[in-house]
Amino acid sequence: MRPYHDEDWNVHFEFSGQTVFHPNVNSSGIPGVSRTTLSFGDYPELHIAFDQLVDTGPLSASGASAYGGGVGASWRNFLVQGEYYQIGVTQSKLAGVPAPRLGFNGGYVEGSVVLTGEPFRYSIDRAAWSRPKVDHPFSVGDGGIGAWEIAARYSTVDLNSHVIPGVAQSVTSGIYGGSQNISAVALSWYPNDWLRFVLQFQYVDVNKLNPAGTTQIGQRYETLAARAQAAW
Repeated sequence: MRPYHDEDWNVHFEFSGQTVFHPNVNSSGIPGVSRTTLSFGDYPELHIAFDQLVDTGPLSASGASAYGGGVGASWRNFLVQGEYYQIGVTQSKLAGVPAPRLGFNGGYVEGSVVLTGEPFRYSIDRAAWSRPKVDHPFSVGDGGIGAWEIAARYSTVDLNSHVIPGVAQSVTSGIYGGSQNISAVALSWYPNDWLRFVLQFQYVDVNKLNPAGTTQIGQRYETLAARAQAAW
Protein backbone atom coordinates (compact mmCIF):
# COMPACT_ATOMS: atom_id res chain seq x y z
CA MET A 1 0.00 0.00 0.00
CA ARG A 2 1.33 3.42 -0.98
CA PRO A 3 -0.83 5.90 0.98
CA TYR A 4 1.16 8.96 -0.04
CA HIS A 5 3.41 9.98 -2.90
CA ASP A 6 4.38 13.08 -4.79
CA GLU A 7 7.27 14.24 -6.94
CA ASP A 8 9.80 13.73 -4.12
CA TRP A 9 8.14 11.36 -1.62
CA ASN A 10 7.02 7.73 -1.61
CA VAL A 11 5.54 6.19 1.56
CA HIS A 12 4.86 2.45 1.74
CA PHE A 13 3.03 0.25 4.28
CA GLU A 14 2.48 -3.51 4.23
CA PHE A 15 0.98 -6.22 6.41
CA SER A 16 0.62 -9.97 5.99
CA GLY A 17 -0.26 -13.03 8.01
CA GLN A 18 -0.68 -16.75 7.59
CA THR A 19 -1.75 -19.78 9.58
CA VAL A 20 -0.74 -23.45 9.35
CA PHE A 21 -3.68 -25.72 10.19
CA HIS A 22 -2.07 -29.03 9.27
CA PRO A 23 1.73 -29.17 9.84
CA ASN A 24 3.98 -31.35 7.74
CA VAL A 25 3.65 -35.09 8.31
CA ASN A 26 6.96 -36.92 8.21
CA SER A 27 8.64 -40.12 9.32
CA SER A 28 11.73 -38.66 11.02
CA GLY A 29 11.70 -41.24 13.79
CA ILE A 30 13.28 -38.76 16.23
CA PRO A 31 12.47 -39.80 19.82
CA GLY A 32 9.97 -37.48 21.45
CA VAL A 33 9.03 -35.79 18.17
CA SER A 34 5.61 -36.44 16.65
CA ARG A 35 5.00 -37.06 12.96
CA THR A 36 3.49 -33.58 12.54
CA THR A 37 6.38 -31.14 12.79
CA LEU A 38 7.51 -27.67 11.90
CA SER A 39 11.02 -26.27 11.92
CA PHE A 40 12.41 -22.73 11.67
CA GLY A 41 15.85 -21.44 10.83
CA ASP A 42 17.69 -18.56 9.21
CA TYR A 43 20.86 -18.03 7.18
CA PRO A 44 23.21 -15.06 7.47
CA GLU A 45 22.34 -12.51 4.79
CA LEU A 46 25.73 -13.04 3.16
CA HIS A 47 26.76 -16.68 3.30
CA ILE A 48 28.97 -19.06 1.36
CA ALA A 49 28.07 -22.33 3.09
CA PHE A 50 24.49 -23.56 3.38
CA ASP A 51 24.44 -23.94 7.16
CA GLN A 52 21.76 -22.26 9.22
CA LEU A 53 23.43 -20.79 12.29
CA VAL A 54 20.14 -20.48 14.18
CA ASP A 55 17.46 -23.15 13.94
CA THR A 56 14.83 -24.83 16.08
CA GLY A 57 15.09 -28.34 14.68
CA PRO A 58 11.83 -30.32 14.24
CA LEU A 59 9.11 -29.14 16.61
CA SER A 60 6.10 -31.30 17.45
CA ALA A 61 3.30 -28.95 16.50
CA SER A 62 -0.43 -28.90 15.88
CA GLY A 63 -0.44 -25.44 14.30
CA ALA A 64 1.40 -22.18 13.79
CA SER A 65 0.83 -18.60 12.70
CA ALA A 66 2.96 -15.77 11.40
CA TYR A 67 2.08 -12.12 11.09
CA GLY A 68 3.83 -8.81 10.70
CA GLY A 69 4.43 -5.91 8.42
CA GLY A 70 6.74 -3.24 7.18
CA VAL A 71 7.06 0.45 6.48
CA GLY A 72 9.30 2.41 4.16
CA ALA A 73 9.75 5.93 2.87
CA SER A 74 11.91 7.60 0.27
CA TRP A 75 12.64 11.27 -0.30
CA ARG A 76 14.51 11.96 -3.50
CA ASN A 77 17.82 10.05 -3.11
CA PHE A 78 17.22 8.90 0.50
CA LEU A 79 15.48 5.64 1.47
CA VAL A 80 14.69 3.97 4.79
CA GLN A 81 12.59 0.84 5.33
CA GLY A 82 12.07 -2.03 7.76
CA GLU A 83 9.98 -5.10 8.54
CA TYR A 84 9.07 -7.10 11.64
CA TYR A 85 7.39 -10.51 11.93
CA GLN A 86 6.19 -12.65 14.83
CA ILE A 87 5.74 -16.45 14.69
CA GLY A 88 3.67 -18.49 17.13
CA VAL A 89 3.74 -22.29 17.39
CA THR A 90 1.20 -24.46 19.21
CA GLN A 91 3.08 -27.49 20.48
CA SER A 92 1.75 -31.04 20.45
CA LYS A 93 3.00 -32.98 23.49
CA LEU A 94 2.05 -36.11 25.43
CA ALA A 95 -0.47 -35.69 28.23
CA GLY A 96 1.17 -34.30 31.36
CA VAL A 97 4.17 -32.83 29.49
CA PRO A 98 4.45 -29.01 29.50
CA ALA A 99 3.57 -27.55 26.12
CA PRO A 100 3.79 -23.74 26.22
CA ARG A 101 3.03 -21.86 23.02
CA LEU A 102 6.35 -20.92 21.42
CA GLY A 103 7.06 -17.45 20.11
CA PHE A 104 9.78 -16.38 17.68
CA ASN A 105 10.41 -13.06 15.96
CA GLY A 106 12.66 -11.21 13.58
CA GLY A 107 13.03 -8.05 11.58
CA TYR A 108 15.35 -5.54 9.96
CA VAL A 109 15.83 -1.84 9.36
CA GLU A 110 17.95 -0.37 6.59
CA GLY A 111 18.73 2.96 5.05
CA SER A 112 20.59 4.13 1.97
CA VAL A 113 21.48 7.26 0.06
CA VAL A 114 22.51 7.70 -3.56
CA LEU A 115 25.56 9.90 -3.28
CA THR A 116 25.33 11.13 -6.86
CA GLY A 117 21.77 12.38 -6.35
CA GLU A 118 19.65 9.99 -8.43
CA PRO A 119 16.23 9.45 -6.79
CA PHE A 120 14.96 6.05 -5.72
CA ARG A 121 12.20 4.85 -8.03
CA TYR A 122 9.06 3.11 -6.74
CA SER A 123 7.64 0.24 -8.80
CA ILE A 124 3.86 0.09 -8.54
CA ASP A 125 3.79 -3.38 -10.14
CA ARG A 126 6.21 -4.81 -7.56
CA ALA A 127 5.08 -2.58 -4.66
CA ALA A 128 8.76 -2.04 -3.90
CA TRP A 129 11.62 0.29 -4.66
CA SER A 130 13.81 -0.24 -7.71
CA ARG A 131 17.44 0.60 -8.36
CA PRO A 132 18.14 4.23 -9.25
CA LYS A 133 18.26 5.20 -12.91
CA VAL A 134 21.77 6.39 -13.70
CA ASP A 135 21.85 10.03 -14.82
CA HIS A 136 25.46 10.03 -16.02
CA PRO A 137 26.61 6.54 -17.17
CA PHE A 138 30.29 5.82 -16.72
CA SER A 139 32.32 7.12 -19.65
CA VAL A 140 35.98 8.04 -19.83
CA GLY A 141 35.35 10.38 -22.71
CA ASP A 142 32.31 12.20 -21.29
CA GLY A 143 33.42 12.13 -17.65
CA GLY A 144 30.37 10.24 -16.41
CA ILE A 145 30.91 8.42 -13.10
CA GLY A 146 27.70 6.39 -12.92
CA ALA A 147 25.64 6.29 -9.73
CA TRP A 148 27.08 5.60 -6.27
CA GLU A 149 25.04 4.38 -3.30
CA ILE A 150 25.95 3.71 0.33
CA ALA A 151 23.68 1.64 2.58
CA ALA A 152 23.53 0.33 6.15
CA ARG A 153 21.37 -2.48 7.55
CA TYR A 154 20.66 -4.13 10.89
CA SER A 155 18.71 -7.37 11.20
CA THR A 156 17.77 -9.64 14.07
CA VAL A 157 16.09 -13.00 14.50
CA ASP A 158 15.29 -14.70 17.81
CA LEU A 159 14.49 -18.42 17.81
CA ASN A 160 14.64 -18.85 21.59
CA SER A 161 11.40 -19.39 23.46
CA HIS A 162 10.45 -20.43 27.03
CA VAL A 163 14.01 -21.29 28.05
CA ILE A 164 16.20 -20.30 30.99
CA PRO A 165 20.02 -20.33 30.69
CA GLY A 166 21.33 -23.24 32.73
CA VAL A 167 18.05 -25.13 32.53
CA ALA A 168 17.56 -27.82 29.89
CA GLN A 169 14.90 -27.09 27.27
CA SER A 170 13.38 -30.51 28.03
CA VAL A 171 12.40 -29.18 31.48
CA THR A 172 10.41 -26.19 30.22
CA SER A 173 9.48 -27.63 26.79
CA GLY A 174 11.00 -24.51 25.29
CA ILE A 175 13.63 -24.29 22.57
CA TYR A 176 17.16 -22.88 22.34
CA GLY A 177 17.04 -22.03 18.65
CA GLY A 178 19.49 -19.16 19.06
CA SER A 179 19.50 -15.45 18.26
CA GLN A 180 21.29 -13.85 15.32
CA ASN A 181 22.11 -10.15 14.95
CA ILE A 182 23.77 -8.76 11.83
CA SER A 183 25.14 -5.27 11.15
CA ALA A 184 26.13 -4.51 7.58
CA VAL A 185 27.31 -1.66 5.35
CA ALA A 186 27.60 -1.70 1.58
CA LEU A 187 28.89 0.50 -1.20
CA SER A 188 27.31 0.08 -4.64
CA TRP A 189 28.44 1.44 -7.98
CA TYR A 190 26.09 1.49 -10.98
CA PRO A 191 28.18 2.32 -14.04
CA ASN A 192 25.00 2.20 -16.14
CA ASP A 193 21.40 0.98 -15.92
CA TRP A 194 22.21 -2.72 -16.25
CA LEU A 195 25.44 -3.22 -14.26
CA ARG A 196 26.06 -3.06 -10.51
CA PHE A 197 29.18 -3.68 -8.40
CA VAL A 198 28.85 -4.08 -4.64
CA LEU A 199 31.36 -4.17 -1.79
CA GLN A 200 29.72 -5.35 1.45
CA PHE A 201 30.92 -5.82 5.03
CA GLN A 202 28.88 -7.52 7.72
CA TYR A 203 29.36 -8.39 11.38
CA VAL A 204 27.46 -11.48 12.55
CA ASP A 205 26.75 -12.19 16.22
CA VAL A 206 25.10 -15.54 16.98
CA ASN A 207 24.17 -16.45 20.54
CA LYS A 208 23.01 -20.03 20.90
CA LEU A 209 23.05 -22.43 23.84
CA ASN A 210 23.07 -26.20 23.61
CA PRO A 211 19.80 -28.02 24.52
CA ALA A 212 20.99 -28.31 28.13
CA GLY A 213 21.34 -24.53 28.31
CA THR A 214 24.89 -24.77 29.65
CA THR A 215 27.26 -24.33 26.68
CA GLN A 216 27.53 -21.47 24.22
CA ILE A 217 27.65 -22.90 20.69
CA GLY A 218 27.13 -19.60 18.88
CA GLN A 219 29.78 -17.64 17.05
CA ARG A 220 30.88 -14.17 15.97
CA TYR A 221 32.59 -13.34 12.70
CA GLU A 222 33.01 -10.73 9.98
CA THR A 223 32.72 -11.02 6.21
CA LEU A 224 33.84 -8.83 3.34
CA ALA A 225 32.54 -9.66 -0.10
CA ALA A 226 32.42 -8.14 -3.56
CA ARG A 227 30.00 -9.10 -6.28
CA ALA A 228 28.86 -8.00 -9.70
CA GLN A 229 25.30 -8.05 -11.03
CA ALA A 230 23.90 -7.67 -14.51
CA ALA A 231 20.26 -7.15 -15.40
CA TRP A 232 18.53 -6.45 -18.68
